[in-house]
Amino acid sequence: MSLLAKTWQALDTDRSLPPSPPSADPDNATSAPFSMFWGDPRRPGTVREYQRNIAVDRLKHPIPGGSTAGVGPYQFWPDKRVEPPVRIGDRGPSNVLMVHNGRAPSAPSAGAQKPRRAFGERATLVKAGHGRHGVHPFGRTTCANDAVTAFLSAGQRPSRDLGCAAEPSE
Repeated sequence: MSLLAKTWQALDTDRSLPPSPPSADPDNATSAPFSMFWGDPRRPGTVREYQRNIAVDRLKHPIPGGSTAGVGPYQFWPDKRVEPPVRIGDRGPSNVLMVHNGRAPSAPSAGAQKPRRAFGERATLVKAGHGRHGVHPFGRTTCANDAVTAFLSAGQRPSRDLGCAAEPSE
């Protein structure tokens, strides 16, 4: 039986989720996030700028240190955009569910709060108490998993932003 099927059965019968296997394709897991960074509005133009940014990040963000401010492969990708960046705002349907691991060192909570404020009443933020990437369906925070499952399966968002406490690992 596939992991997805086992996961849905566990969710349906209120049992613990099956353990996640290691990634079958570590190249994709490593390179996929770079596609998100490509659209960053400004990239340093010189090695000296990278060096300065790394020194600053080591002080501001001691857990990842300067690792997130260094040169990435997207630095060498073409600058021409296929389409303009999407602007988010408070006009439109109220159908946005944002999910964030509140203690992820390379994705600080402030990064979730800015778009949350921009969406206004259109969005609800579910913040899981983890320090890792990925919340649903393999995260170990029942509160967050239940909120995301309700949204994906029935379109139901929580009535307010949620802060979901971390649960002990099994």
